[in-house]
Parts: sequence; C-alpha cells; structure tokens
Amino acid sequence: MLKHFLFVSLLLFTLAAHASRILPQNAKVGQIGGNAYPEVKIDGEVYRLAPGVRIYDTYNRIIMPTQMPQSGKVYYQLDPGGLLIQMWLPTPDEEAGMGR
Repeated sequence: MLKHFLFVSLLLFTLAAHASRILPQNAKVGQIGGNAYPEVKIDGEVYRLAPGVRIYDTYNRIIMPTQMPQSGKVYYQLDPGGLLIQMWLPTPDEEAGMGR
C-alpha cells in the first residue's frame, strides 16, 4: 500500500512540474548550432556555459550539458558576464509559439 502511495505521489509531482512550467519573459530564443562542452553555439554565437548552468528538458528536469542536443530551438539566459546560465528545451507547444 505504501509503495502505491509513493508511486502515485511521485507521478503527480512529475505531472505538476511539467504542467506548471513557466519560462522567464526575458529568456532569449535561439537555435543551437552545435555544442562541445563547455561551449554551445546559438544563432552562430559561441557561449561558454557558466559554472552551475541549469539545462531543462521538455519535462522540466535538469539534464547534464553532455545531454544537450546538437541542434534545435531553445530558450536561454545569460548571466551578467555573458555566460550561459540557464537553457530550456521547448515542448512542441512552446516551440510552436516561439515565432521562429
């Protein structure tokens, strides 16, 4: 019984995290054109990943930089020093609304 409760709780938490994804309004939109840790090319510009960079997949889970795709649309933010600090891989619905 406890195992079922834990499983259902985990499932609900995962679904809630995906459903409540809110992207920052000041996030930039770009197209990845390749990556080689610790750098990623977005719209032809090479950005270095900041220490502690957070990369979110379409389920809002944090992934490792080596799991980033080599191409595709992304939302991203830079820190004040110009390092890439956050990146989101868009869901199909988010990608449809990106306007690119």
